[in-house]
Amino acid sequence: MLALGESGRYEFKSAVNSVTSSLFATLANWVALDPEREVAHLLVGVNERTDEATGLVYGEPCGLPKGLDRAVERIQNVASETRPIPVDIFIIEEAVKEAIPFVRVEVRPTMPPHFDGEGRRQTRIGRSTRALTDDELLRIYLDREAGSFAARFRQTADELHSAVGTLGTQVDQIAGAIEQNIARPIGELTNIVVKATAAASSAAEAATEAEDAASSAASAASSAEGTADSVGHDVQRVERLVNDLFDAVEDMRDDTPQSLAARVADQRRIVWWNFTVDTWERHSDRAERLASDLNELLTADIALDDARNTWELQVWQELLTDRRAQRGEKGTLKWWQACVDKVNRYLDAPGYLAPELPDLRAELRADLNKVLHDDSSATNRFRRLLET
Repeated sequence: MLALGESGRYEFKSAVNSVTSSLFATLANWVALDPEREVAHLLVGVNERTDEATGLVYGEPCGLPKGLDRAVERIQNVASETRPIPVDIFIIEEAVKEAIPFVRVEVRPTMPPHFDGEGRRQTRIGRSTRALTDDELLRIYLDREAGSFAARFRQTADELHSAVGTLGTQVDQIAGAIEQNIARPIGELTNIVVKATAAASSAAEAATEAEDAASSAASAASSAEGTADSVGHDVQRVERLVNDLFDAVEDMRDDTPQSLAARVADQRRIVWWNFTVDTWERHSDRAERLASDLNELLTADIALDDARNTWELQVWQELLTDRRAQRGEKGTLKWWQACVDKVNRYLDAPGYLAPELPDLRAELRADLNKVLHDDSSATNRFRRLLET
């Protein structure tokens, strides 16, 4: 590292007082910008030197006048000042048995993009420092949310795996019931069909042997055909029962608490994606606050509560439907803010939307005959709701 000189990956500081929270945030953001990067290195107690012959920059240890312990304490305190949460640092004391020891600090991001106490979000480009661009900020935010989603997905997958074990026991019980109440009757019906077919064959042979028995054979064939039709009807009825049972099992699986929680997670991801598509070009403080509020709302834990999760699914579905009705099928900041406020109000006191009850009595008193014969009247629309 000393020989390679300063770059985005390596940073030299001769004095520990030159180590700042802005420096740590900058190095952590540089790592976060590229998935292939794992760590940035800060060498403290090292001077930057230039080879006069080649012009190449290299590092030369100069030591820490106040000692390694004081330097390590100072570095830890400065790292704790980075935001939104401190960066991850690992401190290695180098050349402790040499005449001039120094400190190497491995810097990794925790919740990028990081910024210092003045709100500056910066990164490295070679040996220089510059502000993060809007595209880089968006990419870091999306990568961070993808990591959070992966962790939550793994947790949900473990919960679903456990739920599948429970459901497997229920499926075994259902399979036993199918064997007892469906498979056996189907077997019996199959035997009846075989017997009926044999009877029809015997009747045909009798017709060829004796013309006098033709009438009797025809009657037997007709009886066999009637039996076969009856059997076919029973088989169709059993098939319908099997299909209904399959639908019941699918519904039962969809309505499990784990399945509802997974559907809520999917719906929240859809909402977050639509918000990102609508607002990624907005750079105002209002847009940043709104993104933070919505992110906090969508990343809240999902309880295994059937009623609450069913309610939340309906709320997000209604909001997404309303978004498609907006101009250009795109929500404005004002619209998204209203949605966040609405959902927060619902979270304080969740409940289903009350039904609309028009004044039917007044409409009927106004013109009874017209109301009864007009399909579009409020009375007839309300009556159809009752029938469905």
